[in-house]
Formats: sequence, structure tokens, C-alpha cells
Amino acid sequence: MRDRSMQRDILLLSEMVDAAEQAQRLVAGLSAAEVGADRMRRDSLLWNFTVLGEAATLVSSETKARFPDIPWRNPARLRNRVATGSDGLSLG
Repeated sequence: MRDRSMQRDILLLSEMVDAAEQAQRLVAGLSAAEVGADRMRRDSLLWNFTVLGEAATLVSSETKARFPDIPWRNPARLRNRVATGSDGLSLG
């Protein structure tokens, strides 16, 4: 992998970790109903899902091939559901 591509992947992976950690902090100790009732918290959570999914789609195919056990498509699918307002997405 070229150095520039590797640097970009490191940045994207860092964004993914940061978004996942922030999502966990947003829901810590709360029920799904509580999160769903708090508009700002819910919107922030959905934003972090979007960031996580977008970054996952941009990670190079070389890096994805190095880590085949990671379900790379799942965050992208969730991002798509958030972005399109899919009826199947409910927080409580």
C-alpha cells in the first residue's frame, strides 16, 4: 500500500473509532426510549453513525482485505438507513 493511502486509512480508522466511542458515551446508562426522547442526543448519535459509515466506505480495499473479519459493509448500511430516513430505524 502506498504511504499516502496508508495515512488516509489511518485517519479514517481514527475517525471510525472516535465516532464509535462518542456513540457509546451518548447512550451510556440510558434506555433506547430515553435516547429516542432526547432529540439532541438522538441527532448526535445518528450523526456519529453517519460519520462511522462514511469513513468505512472510504477505507482502501487493501486495508479491508487485510482485515476480512471486520464487517465493513455494516456501518455503511447503517449510514444509508440514517441518511434516507429508513422506516426500519428506531431508537425507542
